[in-house]
Amino acid sequence: MKSDYIKKEFLSFFKLKPSPRSWHIPFLAGLAVGIPLMFGYFLGDIKSALTASLAGLVIIYIPTSNDFIETMMKMFVCSFGMIISYGLGLTFSFNLWIASLVFGIFSAIAYYIARYFNLKPPGSFFFIMMASMAIGLPHHPELIPKRIGIFTIGTVNACIICLIYCVLNSKKETKKNLTTFHINPYVNLVESFIIGICMLVSVFIGKFFNLDYPYWIPISSLAVLQGVNQYHIWKRGLHRIIGTTIGLGIAWLIFSLVTSPLLICVCIIALQIIVEMLITRHYALAVMFLTPMGILLAETGSSTSLNPDYLLQMRLLEILIGSVIGCIGGWFLYNERIRFNSIKHLRRSKVVLRKSFQK
Repeated sequence: MKSDYIKKEFLSFFKLKPSPRSWHIPFLAGLAVGIPLMFGYFLGDIKSALTASLAGLVIIYIPTSNDFIETMMKMFVCSFGMIISYGLGLTFSFNLWIASLVFGIFSAIAYYIARYFNLKPPGSFFFIMMASMAIGLPHHPELIPKRIGIFTIGTVNACIICLIYCVLNSKKETKKNLTTFHINPYVNLVESFIIGICMLVSVFIGKFFNLDYPYWIPISSLAVLQGVNQYHIWKRGLHRIIGTTIGLGIAWLIFSLVTSPLLICVCIIALQIIVEMLITRHYALAVMFLTPMGILLAETGSSTSLNPDYLLQMRLLEILIGSVIGCIGGWFLYNERIRFNSIKHLRRSKVVLRKSFQK
C-alpha cells in the first residue's frame, strides 16, 4: 500500500492538469509585462520599466465573465488595491519592527477581504506580493512618489490592454455573472490571523538578518500557503523547493550568458507567457520558470545581479526559509483542533461583548 502511494505521488509529479483558463491570458500577461519593458529599453530606463512591468501582473485578475462593465470594474478595483499595497510597503519600510507589524496586519486584512468577496485565485497573493517587494526595498522617502507613479502607469497599461481585449473579444452575454459573497467570518478571521502571523515572521526574519532583498521569504511562504488543505500545502512546498532549485539554475544561466538589456527584456516576456501557461497545469514546472522571471524582474540592474553565484545562494536560502514557514503555517491553518477551538473562542467572545454592550 505504501509503495503504491509513493508510486502514485511520483507519477502525479509528471502529470499535467487541464487548464481552466483561456489561452488568451498568458499572452495578455506577456503584453502587460512586456510593453513597459520595451518602452523602458528604448527610453534608456530599464529600472523604472521593471517597476511598471511588475504592476502589469494585475492583468492576472481579469475575470472570465463576458460582461464588459464587470470586467473593467474588477480590473480598476484590483489595480487600485495593487497601488495601495505597493505604496504601503514603500511607506513603512523604514523600521524593522514597524515594517513587520504593518505588513502582518495588511496581509491579514488583504486575505480576509479576498476571501470575503470570494476573489478567485490568485486571490490576495499579488496584493501581498507587491507590498512585500516594496517593503524589502531600501527606504528612500524622496523616491516614494516617483515609484508609486511608475507603478500606477503599469496598472493603467494593464487596464488598457484589458479594455482592448474586451472590445475585440466581446460576446453577447447570455447570463449575467453576479459577484458572489463568501461569508464565513469566524473561519476567515482565524485563517487571516494565521496568514498575518506568517507574513510578519517572514518579513521580520528577512530584515533582522539584513538579507539583500527579504521579500523572497514572504512570497515563498505565501505561495505555499495557497494550498487548499494540509496535504496540498506540503505538496506545494515540496514542488516549490524542487522547482525553485531548477529555476535558480535557469536564472544563473541567463545572468551568466545574457548581457544585452534587450535580450533580458525578451527573456522576461517569454518566461511570463510560459508561467501563465503552466501555473494552473503543473505548479513545480511553473515555478521552474517563475523563479528566473521573478529574479529578472526584481534583480536586473542591482548589484547582486552582477554575481550569479551569490544570487543563486541567497535566493535559494530565502526561498527555502519561506517554504518552511509556509509549511509550518499550513499545519496551523488546516489543523482541525486549532480551527475548532479558535472559532469557539471567537463566538464566545462575541457573545460576551454583545452582553456587555447591552448592559
